[in-house]
Amino acid sequence: MRTLIEAIATAAQGPQAPAFRIRLLLPAEALRAHGVNLRPLPLLTMDEEQTLQSGTPAARARALLGARKRLKAQLGGVQDADVVIVQRQIDLFPSRTIERRAIADRALVLDVDDAMWLPQPGGHPLGRLRRNAAKLRWLAARADRVIAGNEYLAEWLSRYARAVSVVPSLVDTKKITTRLHGASDTLTLGWIGSRSTVRYLHAAAPALEGFARAHPELRVGLVVVGGDAPAIAGVQTQQWRWSHESESAALAHMDIGLMPLPDDAWTRGKCAYKALQYMAAAVPVVADDVGITASVVGDESAGILARGSKGWQAAIERLAGDVELRQRMGNQGRLRIENDFSVHAWAPRLARLLSGGS
Repeated sequence: MRTLIEAIATAAQGPQAPAFRIRLLLPAEALRAHGVNLRPLPLLTMDEEQTLQSGTPAARARALLGARKRLKAQLGGVQDADVVIVQRQIDLFPSRTIERRAIADRALVLDVDDAMWLPQPGGHPLGRLRRNAAKLRWLAARADRVIAGNEYLAEWLSRYARAVSVVPSLVDTKKITTRLHGASDTLTLGWIGSRSTVRYLHAAAPALEGFARAHPELRVGLVVVGGDAPAIAGVQTQQWRWSHESESAALAHMDIGLMPLPDDAWTRGKCAYKALQYMAAAVPVVADDVGITASVVGDESAGILARGSKGWQAAIERLAGDVELRQRMGNQGRLRIENDFSVHAWAPRLARLLSGGS
């Protein structure tokens, strides 16, 4: 019987935080089939994460101190782990006490999917006190392997780490049903994200309003999962809290998936995960040409790269008026995900990296 590599998977997040869920939990089942058993030990519980987002200052302090105490005890009690996989960082405090305890006598793999050395736009005003850049450099220098979500991140991390590999954010295509597009007097646009990124969707509102105004014959809907839906004249918006079920329902009803992004240092480090999700569901994408988006979507392949408000409106008009184009781009996107971005395509390589191979 094959011996499993035991790996602690940890981060300064909760179990349903997008990065922890996508980068570590999503491939866990496939990794086990390739000899790596992931043991999730995130810093926060779901309740603690909610408290840190919306609780009083006193409640936040209690939640964080309690979370740190619990994780220290958990890490000290795990004796059989061969490797610890850190997604970004472990502690929200600038100290490295918990990181040192996690690393002790274990191989370290650092996973990074955002440009965490930069201040996060729209982040908490006290976020700089965490000293993310200093801790990221410290972890990268000590890591046996660094896994970066794209080449932009890998270039920065390689300044401090001895071994950096690029592994994109992955999709479990076996759990996503493909969309069958058909003619209708209703056009459903879709966006999936979080409260920290929904401001990018709000910036696209003028283009969506212009499209709706130019096409009164269509009922234009917008499904927003995970953030506050913008109010857009002529567009019927629905706002859904994120869950696996709401995400799946949104993908099943979208005609076009939206991924607006400004072009700045932070967004160039993004891993285009919204586009990957849309493409996996055979939904064509309209996106800004920022960072790795072009290499993921491919202009005129799985979607259309738009530039400026007029470009966005024109891209939506083109897809709205051509069902066959939507289906063709959707099918091309699904095939690309299966071949290049699926959990099952990457699981063997990722398992080797986590086991100390290359």
